[in-house]
Amino acid sequence: MKTFLKKAERKQAYAKVGIYGDAGSGKTRTATEIAIGLWQKYDLKKPVAMFDTEPAASYIMPFFENAGIDFYVYDESRALKDLMGFWREAEKECSIIIVDSITHIWKDCQDSFLKQLNDSRKRNNPNARPVWQLEFHHWKPIKAQWANFTDLFLSSKIHAIVCGRAGSIYEYQKNDENGKMELITSGTKMATEKEMGYEPSLLIEMVKHRENGRIINRALVEKDRTDRLNGKEFDFPNFETFAPHFDFLNIGGKHFDSMEKSDSRSLFVNDIFDDGFQHEKKQREIMCEEIKGLFVKIGLDGNGVDTKKERLELLEEVFGTRSWTAVESMNSKSLREGFAKIKTRYEDKHVKQEKENEPVTN
Repeated sequence: MKTFLKKAERKQAYAKVGIYGDAGSGKTRTATEIAIGLWQKYDLKKPVAMFDTEPAASYIMPFFENAGIDFYVYDESRALKDLMGFWREAEKECSIIIVDSITHIWKDCQDSFLKQLNDSRKRNNPNARPVWQLEFHHWKPIKAQWANFTDLFLSSKIHAIVCGRAGSIYEYQKNDENGKMELITSGTKMATEKEMGYEPSLLIEMVKHRENGRIINRALVEKDRTDRLNGKEFDFPNFETFAPHFDFLNIGGKHFDSMEKSDSRSLFVNDIFDDGFQHEKKQREIMCEEIKGLFVKIGLDGNGVDTKKERLELLEEVFGTRSWTAVESMNSKSLREGFAKIKTRYEDKHVKQEKENEPVTN
């Protein structure tokens, strides 16, 4: 019998940090400060690796050189699949990962789905109009792929710092003067997949603030699961700014494993039945191809006037329509029966012609 109750212990042995903000707010520099601080305080030995989409690595490289830290960079892609490959390699070879910017990767994930969708539509119908924006039912496969990354982010045995751009949070508010509902900006969030902002144990918003004629990079601690820094603000933050959070973690100890190893599929074994939709769709496609192939065999695949006329008359006689689109929408049983009729007619006609061509014997 499976045992569920165990004594609680600290299982987060690796820092999982999220940093977001507008351009020039200090995201990358703060990530650098945290990475170098982690490496030095916990006596890490392996390099720091950066998945760089900005690109920004050239500007922070001197900081790692001065600290005596090997710094590896991948700056040739914004694709989620490449980030996953980079992450798995870095988990084996490096101590810390920096991703800058996760916003680019999230955008590429959406754009790539749209491109794949339109490519598929074009293959099936050369005249298909392109889809320009994602609809509700498109999000499921995108979210599923992103969930794989989220699990990797949380369960990987490596310190991770993910930077993203700031996005606005919108909500409707009633205008007291005219009584109308107006869309207003009520806050900011990391511009990436919605759930991503909940995943880091330390989430920092960077704000570029002008004060007394100078620019200040200010850190707002949006979330600290250790509850040591929640809601606090710091100007020009460095590693020591956030050290209380990292001190609480189980760095150097045991880290939790992926939660994707167990699921609830067994609960639904007797509740899911194959409705045959995909099978029927596949059978329709097969039979339509068979009918087209039969037209080729009997010489009715051309676009000549006589050939086209004979083909349309045959379709009308067998299927009751001259529209190929209407034929394609018929169920597989009707298509199979129609195919058999056309084939039988061709074979009967072929046999008759052979008999007519046989030499007459006395």
